[in-house]
Amino acid sequence: MREPLPHPFGDPRLLDLDRARAEWRAGRPIVGGAPGSLQLVAAVDTLRASALAVLVAGAPDGLRLATTAERARALGWVAEGPVVAACLPVDVTLDDLRALAGLGSAATTDARAPEIARGARLVSPVSGDAEAVALAKHARLLPTVVFAPASRSASAGVLAFDLAALAALDAPHAIALERVGEARVPLAATPDARMVLFRDLRDAVEHVAVLVGDPPFEAVVETRVHSACLTGDLFGSLRCDCGDQLRGAVRRFAELGGGVLLYIAQEGRGIGLANKLRAYRLQDDAGLDTIEADRHLGFAGDERCYEVAARMLSELGVARVRLHTNNPRKIDALAGAGIEVAGFRTLAGAVTPHNERYLQVRRERAGHFTPDPE
Repeated sequence: MREPLPHPFGDPRLLDLDRARAEWRAGRPIVGGAPGSLQLVAAVDTLRASALAVLVAGAPDGLRLATTAERARALGWVAEGPVVAACLPVDVTLDDLRALAGLGSAATTDARAPEIARGARLVSPVSGDAEAVALAKHARLLPTVVFAPASRSASAGVLAFDLAALAALDAPHAIALERVGEARVPLAATPDARMVLFRDLRDAVEHVAVLVGDPPFEAVVETRVHSACLTGDLFGSLRCDCGDQLRGAVRRFAELGGGVLLYIAQEGRGIGLANKLRAYRLQDDAGLDTIEADRHLGFAGDERCYEVAARMLSELGVARVRLHTNNPRKIDALAGAGIEVAGFRTLAGAVTPHNERYLQVRRERAGHFTPDPE
C-alpha cells in the first residue's frame, strides 16, 4: 500500500478512522469498497430504521451481512473462516437484523434469530467484509455489519472510508503514544504515587501508568498490566475480582518499595462496556459462562492486545519486569513485544458466590493460574 502523503493534521487514515467510528456510533452508514463497486456499509448495533430504508431501497436483491465466525456459529451457520457472509431476504426488517446481531434478551434473539438465519444464503466473503467487521470492533459495537450498493443519490454526503487502511493502522508498529500529562496523586494504599497519562494517537484512547514508590527502572520492575473494569474497579462489582487485584497490586508495590501499574483502556476484555453488560445479561438469562457469552455476541473469548502496554513500559524506560498477574497470556504478549519478563507473581481477590463461576471459567477455559494465598 502506498504511504499517505504528509498532512498538516496528521495521518489522513487516522482522521478517516476517527470519522468512520463516529458515524457508526451515531447510527449512520459509511461508503466503502473499490471504485465501481462502492457499498453503503452500516453497523447493525446502531442502525436506525430511516437508514435501513435507504439501504433496502438500493438493494433489490437483498442486503448482504458479514459477521464473525463466533456469531455465525451462534446462528447455526457453518464458519470456515474468521468472517462469514450471507445474503438476506429482501423483506428483512430492523428487528430481524438486530436478532441476527444478538441484540435484545437471550429469549428474544434465540427465538427469532434461527428462523431468520435459515432464510439467509451463505456466500463467500469478499474484500472489505473482514475490515468492516474489524471497524465495528474498533467502534466498540457488535461485530455484525450490512452492505448495500451505493447509488450516487444515496451516498451523497456520506463519509467514504478506505476499509483496507485498517490493516496498517492495526499493526503493532503503527502504535503512536504521546505522553500528555503527569502528576503526583496520593492513593489510599500509599501517598507516594504518580500518574502518567499516555494517549494513543490512532484513536485518542488514553491509558494511565501509575508509578508507586520508587520503581528501579534500571533493574527488574514490579509491574501489573490491568485492563479497565468500570464495574469492578470503581463500583466494587462482585461479578469479578478486578477491583481486588487493582488495589492489591498497588498495596503490594508500596510494600515492596516500588512498582508500575498500567491501567489499559480495554473494558470487558476488549469488547467495551456496552457489550460487557450485554454479555452479563446473557449469562443471567441463558446461563452462559463469561467466555460463551462473549462468543455468542460475536467476539473472541478475549479481544485484548498488549502492544500498547509494552510501548508504555518502553516509554517509561522499563525493559525488565516481574509481572503480577494470573493470566499467562499477558506474560507471553509482553515477552513477544520485547519486554523481558523476569518472573511473575499471582494476585488473589475475594471469592464470592457472585464471581465463583467466573473465576473457575478463567482457570479452566482460559488457563489462568490459581492465585497463591496472600
